[in-house]
Amino acid sequence: MKIFITGGTGYLGHSLSIKLAKAGHSIQLLVRNPDSNLIPRHPNIHVFKGDIHDPAIIARAMNGCNQVFHMAAAVKCRTKDPDEIFRTNVEGTFHVLEAAGKESVSRIVYTSTCGVIGSCIKEPMTENDPRISGFSFDYELSKKIAEDMVMQYSLKGLDTLVASPSKIYGPGIVSSGYNVNTALRKFLKRGIAFIPAPGSYQSCFAFIDDVVNGHLLAMEKGRTGEKYILGGVNISYRDFFNLAGEISGHQGRIIQLSKKAVKGWALLQMLNQMISGSPPLFTIKAIDRLFCNYCFSSDKAIHELGYRITPIREALQQTIHHLNNPLYA
Repeated sequence: MKIFITGGTGYLGHSLSIKLAKAGHSIQLLVRNPDSNLIPRHPNIHVFKGDIHDPAIIARAMNGCNQVFHMAAAVKCRTKDPDEIFRTNVEGTFHVLEAAGKESVSRIVYTSTCGVIGSCIKEPMTENDPRISGFSFDYELSKKIAEDMVMQYSLKGLDTLVASPSKIYGPGIVSSGYNVNTALRKFLKRGIAFIPAPGSYQSCFAFIDDVVNGHLLAMEKGRTGEKYILGGVNISYRDFFNLAGEISGHQGRIIQLSKKAVKGWALLQMLNQMISGSPPLFTIKAIDRLFCNYCFSSDKAIHELGYRITPIREALQQTIHHLNNPLYA
């Protein structure tokens, strides 16, 4: 089967592309830089140079494809051009949907994020729960707008659905930005992890193999116009890093940072950006997001798709083994 994929040079897209290629599918991969060392390499992967801002190249790369995984996104928390995130995540999605309609592909799985659903108070959030807070992060707002667009196209007759992963970790390529793997690797190397105070704040940690398989299941079994949370284990930051320390044998320190301390850190990052041009890890506007519980239920995906969640100890063992491999760096 011929499959069109955007975002194949990203952490999740790379793993999905390789798995599909190894299964014998012909992958049409849209990439901005065909010389990038992040491109998944396999005889069944065919690279098309371009991006999701160019309808003509999208149409050419998608030609003859039966399925589409739209995974490309701008995830930056701060850019020199504030419209970049919306152009990529909203307008880019529009171009992909339009091309898919013209090419008459059988199905499109759009990769969103559980960040669109937002934080929880007590019980894990589901696909149908209303968001309880505003959007302080342009990335999440742009993905919400794109999600709504995907659903609108479903009502027009295009077979689309949404996959919403939570925080992903596990073996894979080194990706840019600060993520769970980055925090784990620093913890293993330096013996220190910084978490929001109190350490009891919880988040949903999803193993990458589960999320990749969840996308395949969504493509095969998902219902048109539906959204599926592809999550994992809801666990506190403190317990997550304590377990990582136990598995690795590292006696690391877990330092809990107050909101006031994190705001000071954000201010220093902004000052550093003004001097050096280096983008910050996070902005002051996004700090409130750090001090919330982000727990999600994958029950819908489990019951409708057959989604499975790897036990966290097993998933962390595989992840730590991968991060300790000298080749990873």
